[in-house]
Amino acid sequence: MLSLHNIQRSIWWNHILNGIDLKAEQWQAIWLVWPNWCWKTSLLNVINWFYQATHGSIIFDDKHITNLSVEKRWQMWVGRVFQSFGIFKNLTLFENLALAFVNNLHRKYKFLPPSFLPQEKKDQIDSVLHELDLYSKRNELAWNLSWWQMRLLEIARLYLQDTKLFLLDEPTAWVSPKLKWKVIELLNKIIQTWKTVIIVEHDFEFLWEFVDQIMVMDEWKIVLQWDYQDIKNSEIIKEIYFGRWSPKHQINNLKRSELVKV
Repeated sequence: MLSLHNIQRSIWWNHILNGIDLKAEQWQAIWLVWPNWCWKTSLLNVINWFYQATHGSIIFDDKHITNLSVEKRWQMWVGRVFQSFGIFKNLTLFENLALAFVNNLHRKYKFLPPSFLPQEKKDQIDSVLHELDLYSKRNELAWNLSWWQMRLLEIARLYLQDTKLFLLDEPTAWVSPKLKWKVIELLNKIIQTWKTVIIVEHDFEFLWEFVDQIMVMDEWKIVLQWDYQDIKNSEIIKEIYFGRWSPKHQINNLKRSELVKV
């Protein structure tokens, strides 16, 4: 599905990413974790080409996309949710979700108002709004939503446009504890349709619900990788979370079985 080989990015002589190798399969959720200064967001930026890698290759869906533009990657169904919101606040909820279909509509529909969408597409939008408990706001401007409702709307738009690879930068930022379960339900639904999700997130409780693998970054590269079964009871992960562990100084002391090469 997605394969990164020896990805590097430097600004002048300073490394931001240094030899990243990553492989993500369909129906898999991967979590990039800790600490903040490891430039995890920069890795997402390289995957969808907001930053260009200075070295290495990216293969997605069996195609080399290393030098493709953001627009080309979007056309290949690489979608992104940023820490800041990417919805159109001056459009209604229905209109925001209608934008999910622009890429694959017949030419005769592309320049018409959303009300001219085929009924099948309208029904899909209404179904998702019902699931997210947002249907009553269907014709309201997105500006009137709470922050966490905006986040739900943004992820739902990627879901409707049949995105294959979801790049999520802190998807629970600004989301209330109650609505986190709505995000979890939506992401589980996404994964069950053979999609791939890569997440930068700090909320451990949220991630236990669906993540398959955890990748720990340090020194501008991925230094540890675990399957889900090894994550919850790992003393090392607990120490990373509370900031007492340094991969640079302790990685040589780990058991070989605790390390999984990417």
